[in-house]
Amino acid sequence: MFKTILMLALLICRLSVPVCAHEKELWRRVYTGEDSVIDMDAASLRFDSGHLLRVRFRTILSKAESLNRSSETKYKSRLETVEFKLASNQYRYREMNLLDAAGKIVWSDEPSPTQEWRTFKEGGMMKRLFDSVRQVPPFGSWKVIDYRFPDGPPDYSEEFRRTLGTRIQIGPDRMAVGTKVCSLPAYQSKSVSDKKFERELGVNMAAVGISANQADTIAVKCESNEWKPPQSLLVKLPQGELLMLWEGVFLVLKNERGQTRRFAPTEIHVNKH
Repeated sequence: MFKTILMLALLICRLSVPVCAHEKELWRRVYTGEDSVIDMDAASLRFDSGHLLRVRFRTILSKAESLNRSSETKYKSRLETVEFKLASNQYRYREMNLLDAAGKIVWSDEPSPTQEWRTFKEGGMMKRLFDSVRQVPPFGSWKVIDYRFPDGPPDYSEEFRRTLGTRIQIGPDRMAVGTKVCSLPAYQSKSVSDKKFERELGVNMAAVGISANQADTIAVKCESNEWKPPQSLLVKLPQGELLMLWEGVFLVLKNERGQTRRFAPTEIHVNKH
């Protein structure tokens, strides 16, 4: 029996487990200068409660530098975990490591979690880095290319076929599903096993096209109460696609980056009878 929207919303909230720490690094070049280059580890992107987003950056210097004037120890690169406060243009450092040319850590620091937040400077480096984060999935413009039901084969009725091509906009401080806009989305990263996925949602991963025994998910809650139900769920798929749980149906999303075709916004309202 198909679960009600209310039950699905409640179950999403229960899918909170520690984030998997075994995902491989995925470095992307985000800045190139005369004295250094900066890479972002896209695989390190994690959402946390309180509208927080953490991501790791690697700065590689063209020439090694000394730790200080009195030290002969030199470092060639920096690894920094930065925490961004979404929708407020603020950031702070959560972890910093200096490494020598061989990749050995020669200095490290974990600032206090009670440290004050810093504000972006317009045109500053941290603003550039945050803008680069905004280009990494799940952020961006997506479109619905398919849909899947948790409890059976797809329904190819006109009601559901109208959802195909609908655009989904995912941003740090705004998310839109067709014409339904949430002006205050809260994201929470979670790693969920197949058993827990089935236990909480009543369907195994394979039934909705997830060919793994564990999945990286992002729970979404519209804190501005503009969505009914206010919860949704994003699941990462291979080839860069996403699954999005919306009103009891899993929508398959494809990133529109690099595509020229555009679709008019469509009101999505699906209920399986």
